[in-house]
Amino acid sequence: MKHRQVYILHGVAASAGIAIGHAVIIDRRKIERYPKIRITEGLIDDEIKRFDDAVEASYKQIDEAKKKLESRSNIKEHALILETHLMMLKDPSLIGKVKKLIRKDHINAEWALKIALTEIEDSFAAIGDEYIRSRVTDTTFVGERLLMNLIGREIKGFHLVEKSIIVAHDLSPADTAMLNKEKVLGFVTDVGGQTSHTAIIAHSLEIPAVVGLEKASGLINPGDTVILDGISGVVIVNPSESQISDYEQRGRSHLSMELKLKEKAKEPAITRDGHHIPVLGNLEFKEEVKTVMEHGAEGIGLYRTEFLYINRDEIPSEEDHFEAYKTVVETVAPYTTVIRTLDLGGDKLYAHLGALKKETNPAMGLRAIRVCLKEIEIFKTQLRGILRASHYGKTSIMFPMISGIEELLRAKEILEKTKHELRKQGIPFDEDIPVGIMIEVPAAAVIADLLAKEADFFSIGTNDLIQYSIAIDRGNEYVNYLYDPLHPAVLRLIQCTIDAAHAEGIPVSMCGEMAGRTIYTPILLGMGIDQFSTNAFAISHIKEMARKIDLTHCQEVVKQLHQMKTADEIQGFMFEEFKRNADFEIELS
Repeated sequence: MKHRQVYILHGVAASAGIAIGHAVIIDRRKIERYPKIRITEGLIDDEIKRFDDAVEASYKQIDEAKKKLESRSNIKEHALILETHLMMLKDPSLIGKVKKLIRKDHINAEWALKIALTEIEDSFAAIGDEYIRSRVTDTTFVGERLLMNLIGREIKGFHLVEKSIIVAHDLSPADTAMLNKEKVLGFVTDVGGQTSHTAIIAHSLEIPAVVGLEKASGLINPGDTVILDGISGVVIVNPSESQISDYEQRGRSHLSMELKLKEKAKEPAITRDGHHIPVLGNLEFKEEVKTVMEHGAEGIGLYRTEFLYINRDEIPSEEDHFEAYKTVVETVAPYTTVIRTLDLGGDKLYAHLGALKKETNPAMGLRAIRVCLKEIEIFKTQLRGILRASHYGKTSIMFPMISGIEELLRAKEILEKTKHELRKQGIPFDEDIPVGIMIEVPAAAVIADLLAKEADFFSIGTNDLIQYSIAIDRGNEYVNYLYDPLHPAVLRLIQCTIDAAHAEGIPVSMCGEMAGRTIYTPILLGMGIDQFSTNAFAISHIKEMARKIDLTHCQEVVKQLHQMKTADEIQGFMFEEFKRNADFEIELS
């Protein structure tokens, strides 16, 4: 038998688990070659009709996947992800734009669709918040499905003869929803991220996945034996017998550990020396709140509200806000729900107002609290919704991207005016609702002592803080290697923030990606973080790590870390620390 070359590929662990099987290659590459045709006036209506037919076909296909998700009681709440895809197929910002281009420029539907998609993708690329920015993939998935239906390419399902590992350039949430766990051991893709909707659905289905492998679909051949490590993000192609044996054992250990963690999900995280560490959940859609709480969350530490504004024709009303927040607040009670105010860029917001404004550098431009302080009525509408919801359970307000004391004072002033208006109307709300801020701009960390005098709590958003501190774009392939949460400058900014908050007697949470990785938990606790807020699937892991920790020891470790000069030195020290401490019997994810 011909010996096949061994490849070890490194990507992003998107859904935890170990899978070993033969590769099946699925073609899900973006369509780069498509017809570009100028059409006459007399053919425009026919071309519009052809586009409408493609929209209808795409709607039926996505709706089928949505119904499949809804039929599975444990993950039916994620059907909302596909509902947003269906909404896009009615959204004038995409569908209307394509038709307008066909009529105005006399071009065929494929050409018009690609132009519209490129414009939308460019506008998302300029959004500062990485989490929101990554949601452009949803638009891309819908657009590519439309394009396939337009050109008549068959959208093949996954008809697998045996249990296999799927290899593709990318998989959409609709693709993932249609996966049969009886046949699909796991999947690997060239692109994608840990917080994508595809990853979320894979997590819920308990299908291991590694994404962001760049060239996996080109290197892996059909029938290759593949080890997929969805814990560390490693994929081994054509492994040795010893590697297979090793990973089979790792797989059994992982499954055993996951079962134990599920049983303990709702138990509190108490360190070995008796400190309770609250672990809260991050929330994107109100429909997901029950799942987050079932995973053991002790409240919601970050309720993102941006999706009230995306994929709709108009600015959300006060009632839209109120109903979305009230549902979550009531479900989470008696725990607290922390609602972050709008964290979109002005470009996305003004698109709703029919006044699209482009900025040279939107990531550092009019976004988050800055756009709210400019568009005060839109800001007050959201604040009214939050305040009204606070009557139904413990609620906190959190302002994003605060960079100076002036912004915080102005936001609080508008909040007080909004409270006054509600009082005059006799509408009940929590008069003492806590007001906190995100620390995600280096300037905010540096003046944390000043901000702490005006805030009730801090929440550190590490995704932006790291990027702004090190001056890198994580999405830029040339510099993303510089992105490192253990960079000494990042750790100092975090420590500075915590110390300033505690000096004023206010708590500090962390809601960024760093909060959901167990390897950082001992460091963060040693630095003084009061609570964590993370995605649903990381909650039980963070809790378990906290249970293995002696807080006093972690504080001593952190003193040593602050003397180290590089991220590599810090990471090496921490791995040795894990090795020395036999109690840390948990996978470093």
